[in-house]
Amino acid sequence: VFGLILEYCGLGGQVTSRQWVPLGTKDFASTIAALPDDVDAIYLGLGGADAVNFLNQYQQAGGKAHLMGGSIMVDQTVLSAKGDAKKAMIGTIASSGMADTWDDAGWKAFVKLYQDATPADKRLPSPGLLATNYYGSTMALFQALNTINGDLSDNQSKLKAALAAQTIDAPNGKISLDEDRQAIGTNFVTEVVEDGQGGLVSKVVKVIPDVHQTLGYPRDVFLKIGPPSRTNPECKKY
Repeated sequence: VFGLILEYCGLGGQVTSRQWVPLGTKDFASTIAALPDDVDAIYLGLGGADAVNFLNQYQQAGGKAHLMGGSIMVDQTVLSAKGDAKKAMIGTIASSGMADTWDDAGWKAFVKLYQDATPADKRLPSPGLLATNYYGSTMALFQALNTINGDLSDNQSKLKAALAAQTIDAPNGKISLDEDRQAIGTNFVTEVVEDGQGGLVSKVVKVIPDVHQTLGYPRDVFLKIGPPSRTNPECKKY
């Protein structure tokens, strides 16, 4: 939400309504009824069962707005769901730290490793966001431990230094840390499309390497914006 509003509003877009719902919401009737009818698109930041429940009910209510999603909305945990949610998701534009159809040798090898590890009826069609991120985090830890030969003395000082200095070739692109230990990594603009076999996948629209937490803003400008909240950032150009 934070990144979308900064860029979208900076380009002149308008946010007409912001609605927040509790995790685990099952009945979205009042939320859907409160959505404006005259908007170009709705950004949905829900994931998992919450996203599926909303999408099913939005489709059943006859919702027609274009959808944009966050990373957890276009994850295979949602894309592989049954029911009306699938129809609602086709064409959804999103941004995430991964994309199902990325034509990259490292990504394809990771997908095969994931698929070969578990029978098809007991896993998602391809790795989800959590599987990808946990794999990358574990890779970073093992790489750092190898660098220091497992030396965890002095309150793990060598491990901390190794983690801060290294770059990993994760399945979803190169990842390093900035001075605040926030990730600098690859982002993907994606579109949800049918895969020709009855399923949905996130198709790569654009690959953006080396995305920093300041999102292209000078550090001093970014810090003045303040931390994300229900009302921050404001919809304006910073």
